[in-house]
Amino acid sequence: KQWYQRRVRDGLKVDLNPVPPQPSVEDMALPMCEGKDELLERMLQYRVDRVRKHKLLLPLNKAEMEASQASNPWINRTLHAAGSEEGLNKLKALAKKLGVTVGCYSFAVLFHAIAAVHIRREGGKFPQEGLPVQHMDVVANLRKRVKPNPGNVFALCICEIAIVIQINKRTTIFETAREVSRQVSFANEENQFVMFHKVKEAMKCSPHAEELSAKPREERSEFVPSNMVVYPGQTNFSWGKVDSIHTLGSYWCPEVTNQV
Repeated sequence: KQWYQRRVRDGLKVDLNPVPPQPSVEDMALPMCEGKDELLERMLQYRVDRVRKHKLLLPLNKAEMEASQASNPWINRTLHAAGSEEGLNKLKALAKKLGVTVGCYSFAVLFHAIAAVHIRREGGKFPQEGLPVQHMDVVANLRKRVKPNPGNVFALCICEIAIVIQINKRTTIFETAREVSRQVSFANEENQFVMFHKVKEAMKCSPHAEELSAKPREERSEFVPSNMVVYPGQTNFSWGKVDSIHTLGSYWCPEVTNQV
């Protein structure tokens, strides 16, 4: 869409002939899933173990959620920040120095923020037994990960990977950012994003489907962070400059057996 908009804006010719129908993104990704039965079983077992052992540090306020859903339109409670270009440049420089992306650093900050609020609620002292392991689902667009590249097509398919973090008393945000980066890189190497839709099918059909579905919706995860961390588009135009961007609503996430 942005490509066509740029050509129209610049007065260039645009080919309006419709592109031929394409298979679904999930079908296009199927060849990348071949021979990965062991990975599929490991990812499924992770979901089962998470349901059995995961303890939320910041459980959702169910009463607040139900009140929000009862309104018309549905109001999503969203944490957001309005930053500056100078602040973003400094954040990029810090992330580059650490050898991580801005997204990985942001996730690390979120993990530590959850831990800090939990500690404050529990009296302000770090628990002697340590903090429970934290889990976070990171969403992405499968379209960008399909190989070979299907070309200039319009497609969107949400997929996920899980990040697992243990914060100790001396764990720094920098250490957590590097660990998040390591796990994301490993997930990309294993094609875990691509395998996500196979995991969805396995969750619905596995012997654990009933156990997975029994987990209350509000107990599955503290946060589902957006995959849109930085606006990549143009901000300077002949008619002015875009200073800030606000998005109404939020990205949806796939839901299977009440877990993702």
